[in-house]
Amino acid sequence: MANTAESGASSATTTDQYAIYFELSPRLTWLVRIVNICTFFMVMISVILCFVQGHKNSSYYLIVCNLAISGFVCIVVNWWYKTGDLGSEKFWFILLICGVILWQCISSDIFIFKTELPAPTITTTPTPHTRNTTVFSWATMKSPITVGP
Repeated sequence: MANTAESGASSATTTDQYAIYFELSPRLTWLVRIVNICTFFMVMISVILCFVQGHKNSSYYLIVCNLAISGFVCIVVNWWYKTGDLGSEKFWFILLICGVILWQCISSDIFIFKTELPAPTITTTPTPHTRNTTVFSWATMKSPITVGP
């Protein structure tokens, strides 16, 4: 009996090199973290650019509100993922949300720095029209049979 208890205790302290101790691959965990960090920095850059360019057009402040709401949604979904309310197999959902927010940041940056070309002004001098109207009577008109080579 003592021998089996000792062997059980020794097997509990040794680790199996083929055992899996995580639900999600560490590479995927790092990928999710890196994408979250990149998304955070892109949102911060877009918000700063909106504030810098906001004096030109006040609608850029609405873009800041939109980015803030999207960032809040991303934080809530990451919180659900961390607390376990969102299953660990749903890492793709976080990647999808971060991808949408990255697209939103890029498109808002393009919108902020777009330049509208002014309509070209045409400065031509009009030629004076001389109205030379010739009045033809029915007698001066020729029939199609007599016209030609």
